[in-house]
Amino acid sequence: MNINYNRLFNLGIGHDYFTDGYDRFVRLSLTTETETLLKNGKMLFKRLPHGITVLYKATDDEVTPFVAFEGDQHFVFAMYSDNPAGLMNITDLDESPGRPYKASNILYFKNDPARASANSNNPEIITHTLIDTLRAKLFTYSFALSGNPASALMRVTDAQGNPVSIGNEANGTPFPTTLTLSINSDNGFSQQVDLRNKQIGRYSITILNSAGTSTLLEEELYVDDSLPQQNILGIVDLVYTSASGHIYGDTEEYRLQFKRTETNWKYFVVNKRANIDFNTESLLITDAGSPNGTPYITNQFTRAYAGIKITADAAGTTGNSITLAYSGGGAYPALTLSGKTLAGGAAGVKAQGTITIINNTVSGYTVTINGVDFTEGTDFSNGGTPDDTAGNLISAINANGAVNVTSAALGYDILISDLPALVFISQQGIPFFEKPKRDIRLRKQSDGQTIILNLPNPSHKGIQKQFAGNPESEVYIFI
Repeated sequence: MNINYNRLFNLGIGHDYFTDGYDRFVRLSLTTETETLLKNGKMLFKRLPHGITVLYKATDDEVTPFVAFEGDQHFVFAMYSDNPAGLMNITDLDESPGRPYKASNILYFKNDPARASANSNNPEIITHTLIDTLRAKLFTYSFALSGNPASALMRVTDAQGNPVSIGNEANGTPFPTTLTLSINSDNGFSQQVDLRNKQIGRYSITILNSAGTSTLLEEELYVDDSLPQQNILGIVDLVYTSASGHIYGDTEEYRLQFKRTETNWKYFVVNKRANIDFNTESLLITDAGSPNGTPYITNQFTRAYAGIKITADAAGTTGNSITLAYSGGGAYPALTLSGKTLAGGAAGVKAQGTITIINNTVSGYTVTINGVDFTEGTDFSNGGTPDDTAGNLISAINANGAVNVTSAALGYDILISDLPALVFISQQGIPFFEKPKRDIRLRKQSDGQTIILNLPNPSHKGIQKQFAGNPESEVYIFI
């Protein structure tokens, strides 16, 4: 008798950051349950250069399985990364704009049996959703609610949305699928959840108000006793259903697909040697094109900040009594102040301070100078750029006779190590890609002279920042 093995499925792992389209960061391993499933089904698990494959033992006809599984089957794999920081720096792990990835999340990849493909050139593409947490089958669920209500309702549902009981009464009777929980002495709630007689898989916990009319908290979890002790990145769940037909036949082709991230690139141009006078020479950053082609486009860069110099009308220490304050405008500030009072006043010297416009999308904020309010939308207005807004605020300050300062545009945006710097930002998100983007140029505005032909790209190992809800990657250029 010959021993034959046929491929049940191939699973590739893709990432569009890399020029060849294949991921370098993740590996898949069998879960305990799937390892048992393969052993019982006379199947083999093999790693491929860019993924995995599962084979089944066949009889002499090279098609019929030695052991035939019927009905629904799950082949579940744990996903690990030996370089999670590297993966996260270049990968968009958000499920959607409204559901961003958090460090406690687990990536969850699940196929759609109705979309199965046997074409290796056109595999079923599987993208991820997010699971809030990973749990063993027996755990204690603790939480707190805003307002500290005296009681709340708790429900647990399986992956199909069916309510399940989470334990038994002392006499062995299953708990009802909706439990009433009472607040404890620590102003929190706590309930043991026992799913030891339930299947491994995905569950949801929903907390409602005591009337059951409003959802107060919802969390998705994956339950598997063998996984919480392991530092896993995600779970891959390949499902075969009886409705989709027999699991044996043509080799099915799957591909997990990771997406590169994109950020707004922010350049800090620091005038280290004073070869250029920012007070007399304007600089700009231009994108000459996309010689590398897709995924790059031609991007626009604009000044991200605008600096305003505030000078006391009178010389001497009285200048230090001029106060500066900012209020309103929502969650993100529109500007920064050099301090709460003007500084530097001395005999024959007028105290000075700065106002820096850092976020031109904010409206309705107020700058207070020595008790005089300047409110955006009333006393001045946002312009199309930070420079425009700064100009409008300068005009408002200088036209107001009640405040004892004058204001003027700074030749630079901010100081970095006491050196003047200009700040530029891309108006579009630029994708991270294995091949660097070329032909981003720093130029003089007066004569178009190129100062730097190819500005460096942000480090793909660097830290991404969030400002006003947008991801940013910073690059410091010293000229």
